Amino acid sequence: MKRIALAVGIGVVIYALALGTGSMLYASGVTATGATHNDCADFRSEIASERGIGDDEVPQSEIKQRTRSCLASHELTEGHAFRSEYLFWSIWPAVICGAVFLVWPLWARALERQEFGDVVRDASHLEPGA
Repeated sequence: MKRIALAVGIGVVIYALALGTGSMLYASGVTATGATHNDCADFRSEIASERGIGDDEVPQSEIKQRTRSCLASHELTEGHAFRSEYLFWSIWPAVICGAVFLVWPLWARALERQEFGDVVRDASHLEPGA
């Protein structure tokens, strides 16, 4: 039970740090509101299918042009950027770190058993009296 409480505590601290950073950026008015490449489609495949050519034949300049126009067309409000990036996405690092903390002893024991097994296997290949 103590280990679970510590894992939850680790998660809360990590989430609080991310949320605090986001709140500070939001309050100071410097929250990034532009799009990222994740907001835009895979233009290489899109252009290739439009032209009926292979992905490797698509000119980089055309991909760059479409990506720029896509990124320019996406603009978030500061409130939406805060909610999506700091309020909700900050949960993932907290959950992952808490889970790693919980699983670490099991992982360490598994590695110790594996090392012991390797030693036993290697020792069995030794000749008696050598």
